[in-house]
Amino acid sequence: MADRELEMGPLYKMEEPSEFEPFLQDPGYSDTKASSDTQPANSMAAKLSLPPRGTFLRFARYTVFGVYRRIFLAVFIINIWQGHRIITMKRRSKYSPLLVDISTAFGLNLFVAVLIRQDYIINLLFRLCWFVPFAAPLRLRKSFAKMYEYGGLHSGAAICSVLWFSLLSYILAWEFITIRIADPLIMMCTFTVVCILWAILITAYPGIRARRHNTFEVVHRFGGWIVLGLFLPELWLFTRALGHQAGPTSPGAVLTKLPAFWLLLASCFHVALPWMRLRRLKIQPERLGVGVHAIRLHLNEKVSNCVVYRIADAPLKEWHSFACIPEKGGMGSSLIVSNAGDWTRRAINNPKKFYYTRGIPTVGVLCMAQLFRKVIIVTTGSGIGPCLGTMMNIPATKCRVLWSAPEPRQTFGDDICDKVLEVDPQAVVIDTHEVGRKDLVSLAYNLYVEERAEAIFCVSNKELTKHFVYEMESRGVPAFGPIWDS
Repeated sequence: MADRELEMGPLYKMEEPSEFEPFLQDPGYSDTKASSDTQPANSMAAKLSLPPRGTFLRFARYTVFGVYRRIFLAVFIINIWQGHRIITMKRRSKYSPLLVDISTAFGLNLFVAVLIRQDYIINLLFRLCWFVPFAAPLRLRKSFAKMYEYGGLHSGAAICSVLWFSLLSYILAWEFITIRIADPLIMMCTFTVVCILWAILITAYPGIRARRHNTFEVVHRFGGWIVLGLFLPELWLFTRALGHQAGPTSPGAVLTKLPAFWLLLASCFHVALPWMRLRRLKIQPERLGVGVHAIRLHLNEKVSNCVVYRIADAPLKEWHSFACIPEKGGMGSSLIVSNAGDWTRRAINNPKKFYYTRGIPTVGVLCMAQLFRKVIIVTTGSGIGPCLGTMMNIPATKCRVLWSAPEPRQTFGDDICDKVLEVDPQAVVIDTHEVGRKDLVSLAYNLYVEERAEAIFCVSNKELTKHFVYEMESRGVPAFGPIWDS
C-alpha cells in the first residue's frame, strides 16, 4: 500500500465503491441514487459483540414513533382539537364566522409550514441548542440534538393547511350550490388552489419524492407561488361574498379585518425573502483524483461552523445542498460534489464558472456534535466533506473518525486526507478497494465503547444512514444522521 502515511489508525479497504460514495449534505438533499443494498457484505471480527436490539417498544419508538413523526402527530392533534372547537362553537350566523375561522386556520398552518423552513429560523433554533453545556444531563443533550427533525413541524402544518382549505372549499361549494354565494370567480379560484395544494401534497409523499425529485421540486416551488398568488384575490372575493351574505358588518366583510389576510402577507414575505438574496458564487473547480468520482469547488466566501450552501446552475431549476469546508486561515471555503446523480455528474464533467445561491447558509445535523464531549463520526465516500466542515470548528468536542472510501488519497487528494488526520490522528480509514465492505455498525460500536464516547453521528447515503442510526438507537446508543425530509 503506497499511502502508508494515512495509516494512523486501522486501515481497511473496500471492493465496490458505488454504494458508499454519495455526497451527503443536509436533510434537504435527495439527489442520491445509491443502491438499496447498502449493508456491508462482510463482517470483521469485532472485539465486542453487538448487544441485542431491545424490545418491541424500542423498535416502535425509533421507527414508527420517531421524533419527526411525534412532532407531526402533535401538530395534527392540535389541529383536530382546534377544528372540533371551531366547528362546534355557537354562532349567531351559521356560515360567516365559521368561514372566517377556517380561513384563519388555513393561513396559520401555511404560515408555520413556510416559517419553519426559513434559513434564519433554522439557524436560530440550532444555535439556541448550542448553549446547552456539557454539564447538562446526557439525556437532555440527546433530546436537543434531535432538533434537526424539525421537518415534522413543516409537514404536519402543511398537510393540515391542505385539509383546512379542502374543508373551506367544500363549504364554499355548498354555499354556491344553495345560491348563498353567487360569484363564480370565487369558485374558480377555490378549486384551482385546492387542486394545486393536493398536487403539492401528493408529489411530496416520500416514495414519489424520491423517485421524481425534480418533479416534486418544480411542483412545490411553482405550485406554492401560484397558491399564494391566487389566495389574495380569493380573499378579496371572499370578503365581498360575506358582505353580500351577512351584511357589511360581517366579521370578514373587510379584507384587512381577516387574520388570514395578514398571515398570507407574512407567508409571501418569507417565501420571497431567500430569493431577495439570490446571487452568483464564483467557483474555482479542483478535480479530485482520477475519473469522474468527485470535484472540489472553491468559493471566495468565509463560512462558520457546519454551514450548508444551496447551489444551482439555473435559479428556477433544481437546487442542491452541499456542506462547506472552511479553508485554513479563514480564507474562503470549498464544497465537495460527488457523483451521485445526473446534476452532480454534469457538475463534475463540466463545472461552470459560477453557480447561483439564495438565502443564507444554514447549519446541519452535524453541528449538534458540539453538544457532546466526545463523538464518533462515521462517514463513507465524499461524506467526509460535511464532516470536516464541522470537526474543524468544534475544538471542545473530541471527534474520532471512521471513514470508508475507495482509495482515499487518490480519490480525494492529500489535502482532504491530511485534514482528517489533523482532526483525528488515529482515524480509522477503510480503503474499500483493498479489503471490501466492512460492518460499519460493529466497528463504530467498538470505537464508541473503547473511547467512552457520548454519541455517534453517521453521514452516508440515505439507506445506510437510516440502517446505521436504527441499529445504534435500538441498542441504546445515541446516534444521529440526516433524514432527507425536504
